[in-house]
Amino acid sequence: MLYRTFGKTGEKVSVLGYGNMHLPVVNNDYGVVDVDAAMKLVRHAIDNGVNYLDTSWPYHSTSLEGGGSSEPFVGKVLKEVGRDKVFVATKLPIWLVHKREDMDSFLDRQLERLGTDYVDFYLVHMINSSRWANLLQQNLGDFLDKALASGKVRYVGFSFHDKPQLFEEVLDYYGWSFCQHVMNYYDINFQAGLASLRKAHARGLGVVAMEPVMGGLLADALPEGAKKIFAESGIDRSPAAWSLRWGWDQPELSLLLSGMSTMEQVEESLRLAEEAETPLTSEEMTVIDRVRKYLFSQFEIPCTQCNLCSCPHYIAIRDNFTIYNTTRLFNLTGGIHDKGYDLMLRNSWQEADLCLNCGKCDNMCPQGIDIPTALRKVRRYFDQNRAAWGA
Repeated sequence: MLYRTFGKTGEKVSVLGYGNMHLPVVNNDYGVVDVDAAMKLVRHAIDNGVNYLDTSWPYHSTSLEGGGSSEPFVGKVLKEVGRDKVFVATKLPIWLVHKREDMDSFLDRQLERLGTDYVDFYLVHMINSSRWANLLQQNLGDFLDKALASGKVRYVGFSFHDKPQLFEEVLDYYGWSFCQHVMNYYDINFQAGLASLRKAHARGLGVVAMEPVMGGLLADALPEGAKKIFAESGIDRSPAAWSLRWGWDQPELSLLLSGMSTMEQVEESLRLAEEAETPLTSEEMTVIDRVRKYLFSQFEIPCTQCNLCSCPHYIAIRDNFTIYNTTRLFNLTGGIHDKGYDLMLRNSWQEADLCLNCGKCDNMCPQGIDIPTALRKVRRYFDQNRAAWGA
C-alpha cells in the first residue's frame, strides 16, 4: 500500500481511504449496516494496508437528521482491530447546529457512538453559504479551539459544497489541517474545483477526494462513446480504474475515499492503490483528456465550464449548467443512482430559482449561451423531476 504525508499533520495515510457510506446493509440502500458482511470487507482492507476510515453522523440513516448506523459500526471495527491501527474521520452535522452548545453535544455523542476518546480527523460537514453564515454566528472557531485543546479531536478540517469564493473565505477562517471535496477527472471545475484544492495544498493542507468515481457514474454509467475511447487505447483497464488512477496521479490529493460495498470492489481498489506508485504516462493522461472532452461535447447546454460568467445574485451559473448536463448525460432523473452524489448536485441547482432576468450576464458567455433562458430551462427540468430526486 502506498502512503502519503497528510499535509502539515505529518501523518502517513494510505492513498486509499475506506468510505463507510456505502457498506452492505440488511434492508435498503441507507438502512442498517450488515455488520458481519461489512466487517469482512473493512477488515480485509485494513489487513492490506488501508488505515483511514471515513464516517459521519447521518451515514446509513434514513435522513440527514437521524444518527445512522455507520459510526457505531466503525466503533465495532476499532474494538476488533485495535484503536491504534487506523485513523478515524467523522464530521460535525452543521445543518443540525442551532446554538453553540450543539457542537459540543454532537462531538460527545459521536465519540460515544464510536466508542473512543478521540477522533483523529474531525470535519465541519457539507459547508455551503447558508450553513457557513450560521456557523459564524455560533462561533465555530471557539468550538474548534476547545475541541483541539481537549484532546477529543486531533486535527480539524472541512468538507465543501459551494463556490470557489466561499472556499477561499472558509480557507482563511481557521488554521485547518485538511479539507475534503468531490474530485474526479469529470468534476475538475465543479463547485470549488481542482484550482481551489491546489490552493489548499499550497497552504499545507491535506486534501481528501470524495466521489473519485463520481458516485459510480464513471464506472457503470459511462456513455458508450466514452467507453469506446478507453477501449481504443489498447490498455486493459476498467472505467473505474481509469478514474481512480487519475485521482492518485494528482499531487494535491492525499487520499481517495472509496465507498466499497463488495469484496470485488475492495480487491480491485487495493490492487489499483498498489499501481498508484507508478504515474500515468502522458499518453494515458491524453486518453483521459479525450474522454473528458467527449463527455463535455455531449452537453445539451454547451457550457465549457470556463467560469467567465457571474451573477449579482450569486447564482452558481456554471454549476447549474454542469448539474443539468450531468443529469441528462448520465440519465440520473430516472431514479437516484447515488444518494451522496445527487445530494451534492441538489445543493446548487436550486439557485436557478433566483434568476431575475436582470440582463447583467448578457453577452458574458464565449459560447453564446443565453444564460437567463438556460437557467429557466434548468429550473423547469428539475421542477419536473423533483419526485425522482427526492427534493
